[in-house]
Amino acid sequence: MRSADYHIPVLAEEVADGLRIAQVSRVVDGTLGDGGYSLCFLERSASVQVIGIDLDRDAIERAGERLAGYGDRFRAVQGNFSDIDTLVGQLGVEDLEAIVVDLGISRLQVTDPAKGFMFSKPGPLLMRMGGASRVDAGKIVNEWDEKMLAQLLWEYGEERRARWIARAIVRARSNNPITMTDELAEVVRRAVPHDHAVKSLARVFQAIRIAVNDELNNLRSFLPKALQLLRPQGRLAVVSYHSLEDRICKEFFASQIRPCTCPPDLPICVCGKQPTIRWVERLVRPSEAEVQRNPNARSAKLRITERL
Repeated sequence: MRSADYHIPVLAEEVADGLRIAQVSRVVDGTLGDGGYSLCFLERSASVQVIGIDLDRDAIERAGERLAGYGDRFRAVQGNFSDIDTLVGQLGVEDLEAIVVDLGISRLQVTDPAKGFMFSKPGPLLMRMGGASRVDAGKIVNEWDEKMLAQLLWEYGEERRARWIARAIVRARSNNPITMTDELAEVVRRAVPHDHAVKSLARVFQAIRIAVNDELNNLRSFLPKALQLLRPQGRLAVVSYHSLEDRICKEFFASQIRPCTCPPDLPICVCGKQPTIRWVERLVRPSEAEVQRNPNARSAKLRITERL
């Protein structure tokens, strides 16, 4: 398979530098995808061992083929990164020196119409990243009431026209169920001004995808587990792309860096809570050169913390 067919990892060199890959013996790539970060790590160090986690069986197979030449230095396990403690425990791993997760959607998923993530090509309304999700995009679009749909599009998509779009969806499905991505896209296009159609489509599909895969709750579950797995001076790198997930990361990291719960008018801390992490990189953005090479990187934000 040509390298051009693989998802291009964002801020890969910055992640490798921030995690001190040349100095660590084991790192977890918690959102394996096509193995871009894992490949970078394995090329950086001749001794590092990489554990890749992904919910999508197709991703596990593709990355496994891509990294087969590294032998037992690379291992992959299928599962949700929110279960990182259980997954690495099954491999006999108890503590880690470095963990990275990229919260974006991989090229493998967005370029395969059969997975139902694309609004530019027809495909079934699924949007499952893998595993046995109890809901798919079709169920949300066709069964949720107008109020629930509007709330979903507003909260998870930050879509200003959420109520108009929700109303249009309910009206359209009253005639026939909406079963294909292009059918949903056409409903959205008719509900918003032409100049805003592409951005609204991206927000609508993002909101439904987040709900299908329970992405925000998975992130909330992952963060404390990742810190618990890190040994002292171990580092965690998170790459986020939209404000919802980035806000969760910032608030969690802040709660660990400044855990004191004393009233602000007390002259000294009496709760005794101590910081568990420190900032290594509070915020790293892609360079203009990287964005030119990979436009998908334009909204990426990298944050790296170290366990104390």
